[in-house]
Amino acid sequence: MIRWIGGLIACLVFIMVLTNTQTQHAIKSTQQTLSNWISTAAKVPDISKLNILREEFLHNNLSLQPHQTDYISEITSSVEELRKYYFLYCVKGDKNPFIYGANKAKLCEQIKQSSLIE
Repeated sequence: MIRWIGGLIACLVFIMVLTNTQTQHAIKSTQQTLSNWISTAAKVPDISKLNILREEFLHNNLSLQPHQTDYISEITSSVEELRKYYFLYCVKGDKNPFIYGANKAKLCEQIKQSSLIE
């Protein structure tokens, strides 16, 4: 009987702690932190592939102007930016003021061969 009352008291204390607003805030904060960590960890392979794509393209096109290399860095900064570039300039065929001609064709081909556009 005493164990049962002790267990009941322990459950009540546990419920009171969990319903406390400070506890809820701490749990929410921890959940947000874990969510951010998981999100960042999920992006690591894509960031690595973007870096490889950027370095290969810049290494194979050493004659690019500084504003062109800056533009390449900008479009390879995230998968979303790369997809936007690929759709607008490689798929739709819009004119790009920074990368054009053979350089554009090479970049589109490298993007297509990468596993980033799926």
